[in-house]
Order: sequence, then structure tokens, then C-alpha cells
Amino acid sequence: MLSPGNPYVLPSVLVAAGTYLAVTLLTDVSLLVRIGLLAFLAGVVPIVLNRLLGGGSADEWRDDPLENAGDGDGDESREA
Repeated sequence: MLSPGNPYVLPSVLVAAGTYLAVTLLTDVSLLVRIGLLAFLAGVVPIVLNRLLGGGSADEWRDDPLENAGDGDGDESREA
């Protein structure tokens, strides 16, 4: 849900921050309403978009094999 594999988290957080600032500067809405709007836009919207539009998840990219795993090209050659 809120994972590195969810491509909608960063845009949603940026939109939520901008909306929070705009609502703070332009209206007299209470702090509770502003924080609720921020939490909705940054927390709920990316999860819903990820489910509706089929974005990636952390489980999907974690299963991919590493390209150079086991080559012996790592730090083993620097052993003293």
C-alpha cells in the first residue's frame, strides 16, 4: 500500500502539502479539518489509486533476482 513500489505516494504527498498550505492561507478552516484533508490526500488517495490503476507493490519488485548476485565481483577480492 504505502510502499516504495507505489508510484502514487510522492505525487499525492506533494498535492496534499500544496492543498494544506492553500487551505491554511485562503480559508479559516479549523486545524482538525486541515489535518484530516492532509491525511486523506497523502494516505488514502495513493492506496486507492494503486488498487484501481494497478500500480506496483513492494512484493513484486522484491522477487526479482539481482543481476550480479553471486558473480564474485564483490568485495571478496579485497580480503587481507
